Amino acid sequence: MPTCRCIITAVGCLLSAGAAAQPFQIVATEAPAGSVPQSQWRATLRYSLTYSGSVATPLTTIPNGEVHDPIGVAFRTPTDLFIGNRHGNGVQPGTISRFQLTNNGATATFVNSYTQPGLIGVHEICFNPVTRELFAATVYDGIWRWTTDTMGNVTPNGSFARGRPFRGVCVEASGNYLYATAASGTVYRFRINGDGTMTELPSKALSGGSSLHFFSLGPTRNEIYAADYGANKVFRLRIEADGSLTELPSITSGGAIDCAFSPDGEEMFVAKHNIGGIDRFNYVAATDSWSYASTIATASLGGFAAYVPAACPSDLTGEGFVDDSDFQVFVQAYNILDCADGAMPLGCPADFNLDGLVEDLDFQIFVVAYNELICS
Repeated sequence: MPTCRCIITAVGCLLSAGAAAQPFQIVATEAPAGSVPQSQWRATLRYSLTYSGSVATPLTTIPNGEVHDPIGVAFRTPTDLFIGNRHGNGVQPGTISRFQLTNNGATATFVNSYTQPGLIGVHEICFNPVTRELFAATVYDGIWRWTTDTMGNVTPNGSFARGRPFRGVCVEASGNYLYATAASGTVYRFRINGDGTMTELPSKALSGGSSLHFFSLGPTRNEIYAADYGANKVFRLRIEADGSLTELPSITSGGAIDCAFSPDGEEMFVAKHNIGGIDRFNYVAATDSWSYASTIATASLGGFAAYVPAACPSDLTGEGFVDDSDFQVFVQAYNILDCADGAMPLGCPADFNLDGLVEDLDFQIFVVAYNELICS
C-alpha cells in the first residue's frame, strides 16, 4: 500500500494527506470516434466540483472554433491550459490551442495556437513535470516536441519516433522517462537523456491490453494510469527506479480512454470514448483499490485533466512551493514592470495587487509567501 497520497502537478507530486477539501474542475474534450468531418467537431466541456464526491456542475464550454476537434488536455501551470486538436484525426494539419484561466478557473481565454510543419493527427499532449517541455503524440507520425521557458514562450523542438503511430504520451514525475501508447496492448518506453535526446527502452506488453490510449500521473508519485477502451479498463502501473513498469490491479471501466484525479487523490474520473460518460471511482485505502461510484452522462469523450487553482498566487511555477524558482520568475517580471509590455509573462501573474504593474508592493507580498515556503 502507498505510504502517502499526493497531487501530481505540472512540476511534481504534492503531499495531500489530511488536506482540506479543495475546489477543482474537470476539463473534458468531446471526441467522436474515428476521423470526423468538420461539421462534427465538438467543444471542450468543463465541470466544477467543490470537493471529492461532490456534484459536478457544468461550466461554460470552450467552444468549437477555439478548439478544433479537441482530444488532448494538459496544464503547463495551474492557469496555463493547452488542448490538442485532431482537425479530423489526420485529415488536416494538427494544432495545439492555448488558454489562460482566470477568476479561479471560471473564465478560459484563448491565447494562441501552435503547430509545426508536418504535424498531423495530434492526440494526447503532456508536459515534462521538470523541464516543462511539451510533447504531442500523433496518430500516424511520431511524437512532437516544444520547449517552454519561464516567460511562457513556446518554441518548436523537433520530433522523434517518426513514421510510427501513437495515441498517448506521458512523462513521469522525475522527468527522466517518457511512456507512449499506440492503440495496442503495449506501452513504449523512452529515456529522456540529459542532452534532450531520446533513447528507446524495451517496451511493456500489458496483460489483456488491446487499445491503450491516454495516461494520467497517479496520486502517488511512482504510479501512472493507462486507459484502454478496447479492454474496457484502466491499467495501474508502478514505475520502478529504472523506468520499467510493474502492473498493479486494473480498474474496470467501459470505453476508458483517459483518467484524472481529484486534488486529494481520493476520487478518480474516467473518460469514456464511443459510449460517452465519466465514470467516478472512490479510493479505498484499506485495500489500496478503486470502487465505482457513479457516471456523469456525456457524449463520446477524448482526453481530459483536472484543473486545481494554485494554492497561493506567489507560487509562480505551480509546484506547491514558493522558492528560488518562483523568485527568478518574479525578478523577470519586476524588471519588465508594466503588465501591458509584450515581454511580460502571460497573464502578468506576478502582479499580485492587480494594479497593472509588477513593483515593490508586489515584492512585499511575494516575500511573505517566500518565507512561508509551502503553500497551504
